[in-house]
Amino acid sequence: MFKIHARRALLVAATLLVALPVHSAEPEIWTMTTPQGSCRLSFEEDPVAEGVLSTLFHDGSCFDFANPVIGYSMNNGDHTIILYSTKDGLTMVGRADMEEPGHYVGVIGDGEELTLVQEGRKPSPRPVATPAGPCPTYVDGGCAQPSDVGSPDVAGGVTSVQALTRMNIRAMPDRSGAVLGKLDKDQCVTVIGCVEQNGTTIWCEIEMGTYRGWVLKRDAGKIYSRNACG
Repeated sequence: MFKIHARRALLVAATLLVALPVHSAEPEIWTMTTPQGSCRLSFEEDPVAEGVLSTLFHDGSCFDFANPVIGYSMNNGDHTIILYSTKDGLTMVGRADMEEPGHYVGVIGDGEELTLVQEGRKPSPRPVATPAGPCPTYVDGGCAQPSDVGSPDVAGGVTSVQALTRMNIRAMPDRSGAVLGKLDKDQCVTVIGCVEQNGTTIWCEIEMGTYRGWVLKRDAGKIYSRNACG
């Protein structure tokens, strides 16, 4: 009789163990930083839409964006994170490209700079841009003046660039961004600000009267515009 009761007890215990919920590993926590501040979030596995997974913010309402981030997708072999909002249908509201594992840099909202850093990682010092040849060169030939190599000093009063070639104006600071218009050779335009990518590429946000867009200032090989007009 004792053996029968013992077996029953073991069966009940085994059933209870099977019924207990299985706790998955703790999600990775990331710090998201924009000019508005920083907050913590996790990239979850719950689907929001086809190809889009959910984000979970750990600091309440993280930022006061018109289109809050609710989802993400990994692209380009996990080298690019695309952020989405569903306020007005599924809309792309940000993009960040990998600088190194656990450290992404990009833009969000109306062109605000964005960084995503995995907790526990410290980004390495960003590489210094090195020219492809003996000197950084203009797209139309010749060594670039030192004043034209980097971003225009908007804070210091340099608020324009002059195109050295005909260029696309894009919706995002990326060659895959939608083309909004064209910038003609020698055209002078107002600069709102610039972002640097991978230590060698600079995109500048410009104002074109009725809209804003992004033009390529420089990449690893060429300089595409002068800082200031003249």
